[in-house]
Amino acid sequence: MSFIKKAASTFATSLGLMVVGMATGVISARVLGPELKGQAALLSTITEFLFMGGSLGLGSAFSFYIAKQKYPSRQIHSCALFCSLILGGIAFICFYITMPLHHKVWEGVPPQLIFYAALLAVVTIYSNYLYRIVVGYGRIYEMNIAGITNSLTNFTTVILLLLVFNLGLTGMMGTFWLSALAQLSVLLFVLRNDLRLSKFWTGRLLQDSFSYGMKSQALLLINFLNYRLDMLLLKHFTNATSVGYYSLAVSMAELMWMIPNAAVAPLFSGVAASETADRSLVTLRTVRWSLVFLGILAICGFLFGRLFIRLLYGESYLPSYMPFLWLLPGICLFPIFKLLVVDLAARGNPGFGTISSAVSLFVNIVANIILIPQMGASGAALATSFSYICMSMFSLFFFLKVTKYRLRDVFIIDAQEAIFIKNIVLKYTSR
Repeated sequence: MSFIKKAASTFATSLGLMVVGMATGVISARVLGPELKGQAALLSTITEFLFMGGSLGLGSAFSFYIAKQKYPSRQIHSCALFCSLILGGIAFICFYITMPLHHKVWEGVPPQLIFYAALLAVVTIYSNYLYRIVVGYGRIYEMNIAGITNSLTNFTTVILLLLVFNLGLTGMMGTFWLSALAQLSVLLFVLRNDLRLSKFWTGRLLQDSFSYGMKSQALLLINFLNYRLDMLLLKHFTNATSVGYYSLAVSMAELMWMIPNAAVAPLFSGVAASETADRSLVTLRTVRWSLVFLGILAICGFLFGRLFIRLLYGESYLPSYMPFLWLLPGICLFPIFKLLVVDLAARGNPGFGTISSAVSLFVNIVANIILIPQMGASGAALATSFSYICMSMFSLFFFLKVTKYRLRDVFIIDAQEAIFIKNIVLKYTSR
């Protein structure tokens, strides 16, 4: 499959998943209400936390070794199954061993659902490993089908378990499990020819996988804590209803990232590559136009966000509007971090991204502890904005220090870019 076809396939899949995801979120939010939605968000966070802590970045290693054909595929598959069971089991046990330290966060959430959410991490880890193996093979269509299956199963089961059978929070946990198992089933079918067990501990595969995976795991884990720790702190200081309001605000704000990602990246990735050998020019243009798109979306969100919430989610979710507004500054600037750290890593400086994230995580924790008791969900949103802005500014500082670029190069349209945009406009207006 050509690069253009792969990009088009991924782009179409992203748009489809965004629409289905929005519909699923609207239905579940309306049926559950703010309090149960907050509890559902907490349950989902358990799975995500244990996945991030337990996967140890091995998925990236398996993907790399499949692509490079460094080890036999059956050894890699066997290693993926073994590691997911062992590491997922360890994460599950550690969660319950440390329960006295964080039990207050889960107060009000049914214990049996907490158990199933923690256990789901094992399935999620294995599914992630298989997903990354499919990526390593370069089977983009199959990768997209797995994502579509997860999303459609989630949508279908939300309708059945929440709307038809009215199972509430238990039904929501059912959707988490069924959608995860559906995606896993597709991945197992795609990789069915390589699933026979093989010895993997006789060589260096296990050691090399841990060595490779741990290099990226620190940054991934710190970033994840920056994204989701605020939700747990919010529940610690307030209640599940506040978490429900905040989780909706976060979903709306993060949805904004998908639009410039889909529109800007495909546009400039091919164009700039043909103009110059300097790949950082692609990065800067993508940053610049992502900021433009997000700025426009932020203005729309400020003007119509309350109406959007009322029409789609109902009057009961209007308290999500203020946290949404407080999130906008950080959301708008976050592409600076997201894109520049990739450029820095490609230049052989992956540590700068880790430093930026680590400092921002400290800012995030301190700001949440100070602001949540005073402002509730809005305080968590403001703390997140502070964190995202900090990440972006640190990564920008490191990027300018390492490269020949100046601050104006990041934010000002250059001559070649202006000509390109002009030609695009003339091309479509002259039709």
